[in-house]
Order: sequence, then structure tokens, then C-alpha cells
Amino acid sequence: MENKILEKAKAFYFMTIAVMMYFFLNEYIDIGLHVTYRHAFALVLFGSATLIFLYKPNIARGFTAFKDACIYSIPLLITTVVSLFIWFMETVDVGVISRGLSSSFIYANMLSFALGSGALLYIFGKKGIWYNLIAILIANILMIVTVIANNGLGNYISEFITLVTTFAGVTGDIIVQAEIHELAFCLGAYLIYMLYKPNKNIIYFILLILSLFCFLSAFKRIAIIAIAIALVFGYLLKFIARYNKKTAIRLVTFFTIVVVILLIAYIALIKMDAFELLEKAGINTSGRVEIYDAVDKFYEFSPGFLGNGIGFLTYQLNTFMKVGVASVHNDFLQHFIDLGFFGY
Repeated sequence: MENKILEKAKAFYFMTIAVMMYFFLNEYIDIGLHVTYRHAFALVLFGSATLIFLYKPNIARGFTAFKDACIYSIPLLITTVVSLFIWFMETVDVGVISRGLSSSFIYANMLSFALGSGALLYIFGKKGIWYNLIAILIANILMIVTVIANNGLGNYISEFITLVTTFAGVTGDIIVQAEIHELAFCLGAYLIYMLYKPNKNIIYFILLILSLFCFLSAFKRIAIIAIAIALVFGYLLKFIARYNKKTAIRLVTFFTIVVVILLIAYIALIKMDAFELLEKAGINTSGRVEIYDAVDKFYEFSPGFLGNGIGFLTYQLNTFMKVGVASVHNDFLQHFIDLGFFGY
């Protein structure tokens, strides 16, 4: 009985920290450096799980959690190594390097989240991925409830319906407050898995409905399109693999090459002012033409373009440029400018 109470208390503690990690996305602690609460809470998760491991170690689960945390850290490792190479080749000063590393390891820090996810896996085992989803949903719903409390349920529902029926063509002032982009993409990954591997379970169904609601409240069109493509491709591969696994593997290789070519071509189109042509054709690009023109001087579309190092573009936009935005709102272009042709 006592052990069950302790286990529930432990689960409640870790879930509370996880919810706060996802709820306080933009708030930060000013200690000379701006350390966001989300990273602090992720490290609290890791530290707490480490203490439990030291007190009563589960070696097998600990190894699995550590291995997964290392896998989650690979993107940060790659961007850091590429950036160090760029800085070495360009012989930049120490200030540029420290600024880039602080951007990478303090603000856009995937390492703390990798450690936090490893902590949840260690504490909850394979159910950790679902506890993580529950934490995301609780945080997101709390944000939406706050928006509703300030503006009224009827107004929120009205704008939500308009948002969905116009495919985000019309976005009201109220619903835009519920556009939690960071959580939307997290939920998108879960939705792909849940729709690809459906489960006849009431808890699964509730999580799916809540995930869809929170995801649609943010309504990232690019994410919706990505989910649709991923599901079509996933079911196509599953169908082909039933008859010939080698063909399915070849298809994966082919589509990977196609995606790489398309991503490179996308940067080329931006460099050739394709978005300006869209504006002239009467298509609203939401200010992207002005933003892309402003950052055009920072890159060349060429295999010889090494890049500027991680954090470069964000620093330029926030410090020297007056374009009314703090980011380029295009992760592909951001990575190309920061990491160069081959790093991208």
C-alpha cells in the first residue's frame, strides 16, 4: 500500500514538472543569460530521475533511457560540429563563437529536452511517451482555457470554426492567441503515429480527440500537409511491404533522394525571388517577401557557401535588422543560412 502511494506521488511530481515545462515556453530567468523556464524544468526532470536512479538503480531501463537521450541529441551535435567547422574556416572572433554556442545550448537547447525525455522514459518506462503527450495536452489546454477566460467561449468557438473552415485563410485576434507553434508540431508527430497505428482503446480515443483539438487550434497548414503526406506514404509503404519488402526499401531510398532535391530546390526558388512572383500573382505570402529580401545578403545558393554558424541569423534579426520579426519563420532557410549548403 505504501509503495503504491509513493509510486503515485512520484508520477504526480514528474507529471507536474513536465506540464510546467510545456506551459512556460517563452518565460525566462535572467541570470546574466536568459535561461528559459522550459529548459530549467527539463533539467529538473533529469536531475530528479538521476537521484532516483542513484537511490534505486534500474540498469536496463537506465541504459535504454540514456541511449534514447543520446539519439535525441544527435541534431544538436550535428549543428554544433558543423558550426565549429564554419567558425574555424572563417576564423571568426571568440564573441561570435560564444554567442552561437549560447544560442545553441541555452536558448534553442535540444540537449535539455533530450535529457528530460530520457528522464520520463526512465520513470515511466515505455508508457513515458504517453505521459509526455498527456503533459503536452494539459499545458496546451490550460493555455486555451486562459484565452477563453479572457475572451469568452462563444467568441473562441466562432473563430475556431472560421479558422478550420477557411483552412486558416481567416485568423481572428482571439484564436491567434492559441497558436502554440512549438506544441503544435509536437502534437503533429503524435498524430502521425496515432493515426498510422490506431488502437481500440477509450484512453487512446480521448487522447486522439484532444490532440486533434489542440493541433487544429494552432492550425499550422504546413504541419497539416506534412501529416497528410506522411500518412499516405506510410500506408503506401505498409501495403507494398506486404508483398515485397525490398521494393518498399527502394521506395524509401527514392523518396529520400527526392525530398533532398526538393529541399535544395526550395532554397534556390527563394533566392530567385519566387515569393515575389507569388505576391505579384495576388497570393498573400504574409510578409515573407520583405523578410527574405532583408536576409538575402547573408547567403549564396552555391555549394561553396559554408554558412555563418548556428544562431547567426537570429542574432542579426534581433540586433541589427528592423524588419519587425525576431525570426525568419522558415526553418529551412534559417538552417541554410546558418549551416551552409552541405550543412543544410
